[in-house]
Amino acid sequence: MRRLAATAAALSLALGCGKCGGSREAEKAARAVAVVNGEAISAEALGRDLREARAGAGEAEGKSDVLRRRVLDELVDRTLLLQEARARSIVVGQDQVERAFLRIRAEYPGTHFDDLLAQERLSQTELKARLKEQLAVERLFEEEVFPRVTVVDAEVERFHADHAAEFQDPERVRVLQIVVATRDEAQQLRDRLRRNPQTFAEVARKSSIAPEGKSGGDLGYIGRGAGFPEVFDACFSMPLNVVSEVTPSPYGFHIFKVTDKKGAQRRPLEQARAEIREKLTREKRARAQEEFLAGLRQRAKIQVDEKALAGVTP
Repeated sequence: MRRLAATAAALSLALGCGKCGGSREAEKAARAVAVVNGEAISAEALGRDLREARAGAGEAEGKSDVLRRRVLDELVDRTLLLQEARARSIVVGQDQVERAFLRIRAEYPGTHFDDLLAQERLSQTELKARLKEQLAVERLFEEEVFPRVTVVDAEVERFHADHAAEFQDPERVRVLQIVVATRDEAQQLRDRLRRNPQTFAEVARKSSIAPEGKSGGDLGYIGRGAGFPEVFDACFSMPLNVVSEVTPSPYGFHIFKVTDKKGAQRRPLEQARAEIREKLTREKRARAQEEFLAGLRQRAKIQVDEKALAGVTP
C-alpha cells in the first residue's frame, strides 16, 4: 500500500511557512531555517518533509546534506507559489476541497485511509488545508502560465519527421486462443479443431479457461515479445487460419489460430497527431512552470539560516 505521504505530495503542498501575526509569528521566525519574503519556513516543517523524502530516497542520498537542501528548496518553491496565488487573489471554494478529499479517500478501502492518516500524524483538517493550497497553485498555473503555452501544427509535423522510430509499429498478428488445464483435453480439442477450424471461436467460448474465452478466444493484435514470448512468438510463423500444436505455459495448455497479420509500418502523421500534440504540450507546460518559478525566485528575498538548516534531522 502506498504511503499517504506519496498521495499528499502529489495532490498537496507540504508548506511550512508562518502565516500568523504577533508573538506566534516571532516564535516561528526564531525557529526558522529560511524566511521567504517575510514568511518563515520552520525547522519542524523541514524535518517533517525530510522524513517523508528520506523514506523514498536511496541510501546514499538519504544520508547526505544534498537531500536536506533539496527538500528546503522544494519548500521555498511551494512558499513562493502560494504567495503568488494569494497576490493574484486566487480563491478555492470549500466544495472543490471536499471533492479532492473524497477522491483521495476513495483510493483507500475500509479503515485504511484513517489508519494511514494516523501513521502520517496528519488530521483530516490538515490534509484538507494542504489540498486547498494545492488547488490554488494549480489554478495559478492554469490562469497565469498555461494560457501562454501553444503547440502549432508545424511543431507536430517536425516532431513526427524527426522521431520516425517512435512511430514505427512492429509486426503484429491477430490471435485466437483456447487455454485448458490439461494436455489431454488440449490434444482432443486440437484434433477436433483441425477437422473443423471454423468452430474455433465456439469451442473457445465453451472450453477455454482464459478470460477472453467468452469472446471466442480473441486476443486481438499482439506484437513480438507479448506475454510469454516463448509461447506467443510462435504465432508469427504460423499460416493464417491454421490450428496450432498444443503449447504449454504456466497458465495451462494453449491452442492458437492466427486470423490476420500486419507487417511493420510507420504510423502516419494523422494517426499520431493527437499523441504528439499532447506530448509537446506537456513538455512545454513543464518548462513554462520552471521558468515561472525561476522568475518568482529572482524577485524574491530568500534568507537561509545555514546553522539552523544543518541542525535539522528527520
